[in-house]
Amino acid sequence: MRYIVSLLFVVFSSLVYAQSFPPPPAMANSSQQKLINEFIEVSHYREALVNYAKEYLELKMFDYSVDPPKELLTKEQARSIIKNFNFDDFKISLYSAFSFIPEKELKELINFYKGIGGRLSRNNSILLMDPNIDLNIKNQMDYAIENIK
Repeated sequence: MRYIVSLLFVVFSSLVYAQSFPPPPAMANSSQQKLINEFIEVSHYREALVNYAKEYLELKMFDYSVDPPKELLTKEQARSIIKNFNFDDFKISLYSAFSFIPEKELKELINFYKGIGGRLSRNNSILLMDPNIDLNIKNQMDYAIENIK
C-alpha cells in the first residue's frame, strides 16, 4: 500500500511541475502599431469589420431551429449594437493578430491597398481576418445581444 501511495505521489508531482504559465498575449511593437494603424486606414478596415458584424447580426436575428423562425433580435436592436460598437477598444485584438505579420509584409499590404483604392470589393465586405479576430468580434456581438434584452 505504501508503495502505491509513493508511486502516485511521484507521478502526481511530475505532472504538477509539467504545468507552466501560458505565454503573454502577442502585442505589436510601436513601429508595427503605426503600420497597423496605417493599414486600418488605407484598407477601410473599420468599415469592413462593421459590415462583417452587421452580417453576423443578421444571421443571429432569428432562431431557424423552430418553425416558423422566431425573432431573437429586432432590426432596431441590431442597429443599436452596431452604433455602440467601439472600434478603438477592438484595436487591441487587431494589434495582437497583426503582430505576427512582419513589418515588410505590412508595408506591402499597405502599398497593395493604396494601389487598389483601399477596397477589395464594392461594398467593402472582404477583409483580412484570422481566427482570433473572428472569434473576438463574434464574442463581442454575442455579448451585446445578451445584454440588449
